[in-house]
Amino acid sequence: MEDRVDILLTTYNSNIEYLKMQIDSILNQTYKNFTLIISDDCSTKEDVKIVLKEYEQKDKRIKLYLQPQNLGYTRNFEFVLTKSASNYIAFSDHD
Repeated sequence: MEDRVDILLTTYNSNIEYLKMQIDSILNQTYKNFTLIISDDCSTKEDVKIVLKEYEQKDKRIKLYLQPQNLGYTRNFEFVLTKSASNYIAFSDHD
């Protein structure tokens, strides 16, 4: 059995085109035993939240958290770390 990896992605007002490319790239990796944990840091751009929700609905490996208030870069990464349960993690920033 392959080890599970958690990929931790934080977002905030991301460029939609790049965000989609990034998530698609992660989902299309040859290594499939991972969870993509995404935390959006209270983006003011509604299209970011819409796209993230669409991806969450399409792929069961995605766990999405929408922050009710802006945590800031550091605290948002700390948040996704608390949601990880794997022995292996990879960080991925939205830009």
